[in-house]
Amino acid sequence: MIIKKQNLYNNLLGFLIKKGNKIGAKTVIHEAFLKLSKQTGLSNQRLLFKLFKRLNTFVEIKKVRKKRSFHLVPFSITFKRRSYLVIKWLMEAVHQDSRRISTGEKLFDEIKTTLLARSSKSLKIRNQNISQALLNRSNIHFRW
Repeated sequence: MIIKKQNLYNNLLGFLIKKGNKIGAKTVIHEAFLKLSKQTGLSNQRLLFKLFKRLNTFVEIKKVRKKRSFHLVPFSITFKRRSYLVIKWLMEAVHQDSRRISTGEKLFDEIKTTLLARSSKSLKIRNQNISQALLNRSNIHFRW
């Protein structure tokens, strides 16, 4: 029995696999991280760690139905869910990019702007999540 270690690389790989094409997904990831490591001088693991630190959050907004109405309620989340959300927000930003370049280039640009710049699409998604949590903190009593 093989136990697969869940890490950010495997989560990213899972998001990129289309129709079982694992080799194509690995090529996209390696293309993006090779360019990044050449520019920054950091290893892939170090880049993933910095990306996680930059996009990490401790709360998530969920819709809860009570008495025929929906309320947005902030929930605290586990480490596994946080790592999933980091990759999800990164891939959402990549999919929102409408330029006609390869996915590897889009992934490279998004990770680069997330790590080096003050704003990127994935950081905007993260900040939107945090602001929603702050706005709806009065709905915490709907968690039970």
